[in-house]
Amino acid sequence: MNRHAASTSRLRRFAGPMTGILLALAVVATPALAASAPDAHAGTVRVGEPNQLTDRARCSAAWLAAAADPTVENYQKVGLCEIDRRLATIDRLGNAIETSRALTDDHQAALQAILDGSAEGLRALRAEIEADTTIPELRQDINSIFEDYRIYVLVVRQVWLVTAADTVDMAGARLDETAADLAVLIERAEAAGQDVTEAKAHLEAMEAAVAEALAGVDGVADDVLPLTPADWNAGTAGPVLREARQAVVDAKADLRTAMAEARQVIAALAG
Repeated sequence: MNRHAASTSRLRRFAGPMTGILLALAVVATPALAASAPDAHAGTVRVGEPNQLTDRARCSAAWLAAAADPTVENYQKVGLCEIDRRLATIDRLGNAIETSRALTDDHQAALQAILDGSAEGLRALRAEIEADTTIPELRQDINSIFEDYRIYVLVVRQVWLVTAADTVDMAGARLDETAADLAVLIERAEAAGQDVTEAKAHLEAMEAAVAEALAGVDGVADDVLPLTPADWNAGTAGPVLREARQAVVDAKADLRTAMAEARQVIAALAG
């Protein structure tokens, strides 16, 4: 076999595993895993490009006007702006979960229910703010926008974390398929008399990293989905969200380790 034919044969032999690695890499690079966390404090949902409809600065002028001239009209503008900002955020989140390739049907339905309930409540509160006639009423209703819904500190994170966990599951499944393909190649190489000690070691490390990633996000959705604004207000949601976020970050690192080990398997077999 000439050099060109041998090279072509090697490329064909590794085509399947390389495709699996590239598919897993594409999954890991999705927005759900590309960022370490949503920018909840700033009120900007990192689903696509930043949007002036959802950014906190959208309502800054209304707040400044109410502070300078605390009238019913100005406070109403604050409340309506903050509600509309959240409704725009909910729309963007809804688009994100609808187009997600990774979310399971159950998780997609659960997240959509959270969004629908939040939107319904905010629209009802919007009507109350429009009907308010005193500043004390408006202050109470404006406070409800934050305390009763927690869109940015809770709901955004629920969508991000559940989507990210399901994305890890999808990437892990792709890499498990790749590991199976690599195991077949190792068996064939060993049967042909090639020393596959190094390749086997890298395959074991790859499989361990995938297993670690999948185990790390197991239960993330079950922990995150039931959280409510009341849980946030009571201080019990924050620790759960932080733990889930760390699990996703660690799983992302494990997936990258797995992909690196897969490449090492291929390099060892091709060497």
